Amino acid sequence: MIGRFGKVCGAGSEELLELHRRWVLADAERKRAVSRAPAAVSATGSGGPGSPATPDVSRDETEGEPDGETGVGTGPDVVAEAEAGPDAEALPGAAAEPESLRPAPAQEPGSAASPPHRRPLIAVLALAVVAAAGVAAALLGKVFTSSGGSGGSSDDRLLLSSRCPVVVSMGQSDACVHELQSLLARAGGKLDIDGAFGPVTQMRVVVFQLRSGLTPNGSVDERTKRALYENAGKPLGTWTPERVTRRIREVFTEEPERAVGIADCASLLDPLYTLPNSNATRNWGVFQLYDGTLRKLGGTREQALDPDWNIRAAHRLWALTHDFSAWQACDRAYRAGSKGDKES
Repeated sequence: MIGRFGKVCGAGSEELLELHRRWVLADAERKRAVSRAPAAVSATGSGGPGSPATPDVSRDETEGEPDGETGVGTGPDVVAEAEAGPDAEALPGAAAEPESLRPAPAQEPGSAASPPHRRPLIAVLALAVVAAAGVAAALLGKVFTSSGGSGGSSDDRLLLSSRCPVVVSMGQSDACVHELQSLLARAGGKLDIDGAFGPVTQMRVVVFQLRSGLTPNGSVDERTKRALYENAGKPLGTWTPERVTRRIREVFTEEPERAVGIADCASLLDPLYTLPNSNATRNWGVFQLYDGTLRKLGGTREQALDPDWNIRAAHRLWALTHDFSAWQACDRAYRAGSKGDKES
């Protein structure tokens, strides 16, 4: 643990070795001080006042093995050097023993043992704790800063933040819908960005979901939100009404204007127009081909959103009866409008 704290403080290999040495020496002094204290109390109880505080032990016991952590012996040579006191002169030729290796002086009977010299170690530990706290505070600050800009989310994408509901859907009107409409427009969709989730916004959502491999239900759940943010193409790009009109006239050579009028009534000449039915089905594309009709024609929803395929499929339906009975409501509206124009 001490090594890890030292590394956090930026200590080098030599400093780590010195820190370990000081820790071992300090711990050895603590152990010796603790072992002397009971001996001093025992001597006081048996010798009475004024008797020397010398433990009643044999020479063999004092000449034990070196300390397992420090490698320093505890025999009579060491004891004699301790009894000589700090004023004693060192023997010629003998290396001076570091002060940290000298045993603490004997305590008076009944007095507490003096604490070992551990101030340098405590200072290092304190610096390590402060450094660790600083690193933790910096990391926490970074986390809260990154989440604060999106209302608690991991990024700044509004629809995925806590400020927006889990599912954005029809009838909602707020900044979340404004963000949704902006993303749909970026994907190539033609719609007003007014912050109100209406039928046109829902149509664009349905087509985006279908072309992104999602369930086309018109409700913007988390998968749809992420797909909108991650989208880099134009899945909502399509033909203009002018191009649609030209192609209808090219295909419906028999009654081109009537065909254009019915398509305008059905979808406003919008190739991505789609409306739901009460039985959970939908109508798709320029001529609003019903799901059941698509199955009969051997087509798919994706094909129905292709304006060229949709127009040619509608002509196939017309060719069955040579009339527009498949679009009765729009045909009546067209004929009523044409009659009114003639009368005027």
